[in-house]
Amino acid sequence: MEMTVERRYPVDVETLYAILTSKAFFEQRYAWGRVEDYRFDAFEQTGDGALIRIVQPIAIRADKIPGFARRFLPTRADLTTEFRWHPAPEGGYRAEYRFALGNVPVKVSGTMTLLPGSDGGGESRQITQVAVRSSVPLVGGKLEKLIGQRFDQALEGDYRATLRYIKEKTVDS
Repeated sequence: MEMTVERRYPVDVETLYAILTSKAFFEQRYAWGRVEDYRFDAFEQTGDGALIRIVQPIAIRADKIPGFARRFLPTRADLTTEFRWHPAPEGGYRAEYRFALGNVPVKVSGTMTLLPGSDGGGESRQITQVAVRSSVPLVGGKLEKLIGQRFDQALEGDYRATLRYIKEKTVDS
């Protein structure tokens, strides 16, 4: 399953990149979600960008999972989120990212590109391309669809939280 989502933000590309590669941003996001059990496995500048890897142990509620998927999902697993940021060839920035939930046979990966807005002003665009892949025969497509739907909801939540962060930091400035 693949999808592309484009979002617009009321700040320039450099500001958006600084936010999305800031520890304070992630700490605030987790605080808003009342998430206390996470760790930064990597948070460093690399030769041409930034590496961010966050590990969050999570409980998986079986009652929220369709029957066909229960045998593939543990009751607890580490959710690993990784972004490798670097300058994009077309300007702005690009991250290769991946999300993995323990040994679950579904992987989510893609790119997130930050570009100037089309208005020529202080707006920016975030284009997220997502691929959800399963290595399980027969029901893999159903697993991909299930995870893809949840990921789509997560992208919408990320957008709202990033806008909130921008608004609060703009007001504080």
